[in-house]
Amino acid sequence: MEKIFKEPGLTTEGIVFSVEVDSVEREFLILKSALTYLCKLQGFTMDFMNTYRACEARIHSVARRLAAGAPRGAPLVLNTACFT
Repeated sequence: MEKIFKEPGLTTEGIVFSVEVDSVEREFLILKSALTYLCKLQGFTMDFMNTYRACEARIHSVARRLAAGAPRGAPLVLNTACFT
């Protein structure tokens, strides 16, 4: 059976997205400040959603590492420090 994940969505704080970690769908929030930092690393200006898409593999990798051992519940937050 194919799992269905919610599409990433822009909020006032950043982008909410989900990733499967250890066979469980986990929710995350990447803050706008982290997206701004990642955009600067790309070397050109993009909106938040395009930055998320351009850096999606890196963001998901960091999210999986953050989720390892973290309690389930509210979305885990990815801030700028997660990418430095």
